Amino acid sequence: MLLRAIDRIAYLENKTKQVVYDELGYALGRQGGSAIQYWIYHRRAPSKLEDVENLARIIARRNGWENEVDLHAYLEYAGHPSADQLSRQLMGNNDSNHESLESEVKPLSTFIIGPPILQPHLFFGRTRELRYIFNALNGQALQNVAIIGAQRSGKTSLLHYLRKITRTTPASLRPNQNTNWLAQPGQYHWLYIDFQDPRVCTREGFMTFVLRTLGYPVPAMCDLVQFVDIFTRYLTQPTVILLDEVQIALTNPEFTQQFWWSLRSLVSNLTEGRLALILAAQRNPAMLAIDHGRPSPFLNIFGHNLTLGPLTTEEALELIRSSPKPFPAADIDWILQTSGCWPALLQILCSTRLVALEEETMIDSWKEEALANIMPYRHLFDPQQ
Repeated sequence: MLLRAIDRIAYLENKTKQVVYDELGYALGRQGGSAIQYWIYHRRAPSKLEDVENLARIIARRNGWENEVDLHAYLEYAGHPSADQLSRQLMGNNDSNHESLESEVKPLSTFIIGPPILQPHLFFGRTRELRYIFNALNGQALQNVAIIGAQRSGKTSLLHYLRKITRTTPASLRPNQNTNWLAQPGQYHWLYIDFQDPRVCTREGFMTFVLRTLGYPVPAMCDLVQFVDIFTRYLTQPTVILLDEVQIALTNPEFTQQFWWSLRSLVSNLTEGRLALILAAQRNPAMLAIDHGRPSPFLNIFGHNLTLGPLTTEEALELIRSSPKPFPAADIDWILQTSGCWPALLQILCSTRLVALEEETMIDSWKEEALANIMPYRHLFDPQQ
């Protein structure tokens, strides 16, 4: 029943099943669609009743259940104690509400320290960079972009924001947060690859992951020729592959010169402008080629090189003012000056100040704690530190 519902959503919304899997996963607070695919292919119901109910509701909102019988069968198989009542309630309220699943994620106001920003409403700034990148993706032929920045400058957060923002509903975002970056956002397929992920650390693993995530056929033994053939045969819509931690791949002997030449050929000649790569690295592609001795013909396809610096003062102020408890004006000035408007430092300083406010600490001892918290990272942004 669940697989039929996903097939129906994919058909109604003109999306691949993999996109639907991922959207459902994000709506459940997961990192993608792997959990849902696991439940389906292993014929196992979600172990948590909350997941069973939320999945039923989300699919109902997207007209995924063909009828109440299918929904009831899903709930009953999953062991829901009130399958009759819930199926009647959900199908009765299913009045063609086609909101994107990103609206299921409720905005929270908080500061994130350490991990990348995964929820669009928690991402601040980079307006100039976003405009630059989406302009490169808006033409008839997609163009490749290299995002260059120091460690903890926000490269990974930006990649996740790129792949999510155009399909997030305004209700899930802050006021005036723009989603209209692409002329036809529903036509785009997005694929994020982290070369730290063990699933993509071999050439076959990389190719299998790409094909499976995009919903393309995956041969039992996938070699480079099969990969290129399947990719070019099934690619019909604009597709953007986001490559994170690419310097790891450049030092991996699994990824030979032939692999990089094939990837370059896919982007440049074989997909008629429908494929773009967005690369994130600490150094520009020309320097990466020198550092790792990899063929420049792959790295020189990145004609757009975008270096991440600090946020603008206005962007930094928007982040600071997102605090659930307002900061005094003097503290805001101190945070701006001390952070240099670098997002990682802003997050740490704002979090430290918020905790002090919540604990009603009235003295400036929080500043000493804040300085200690950012000390391990200041050298990344200020060589004098």
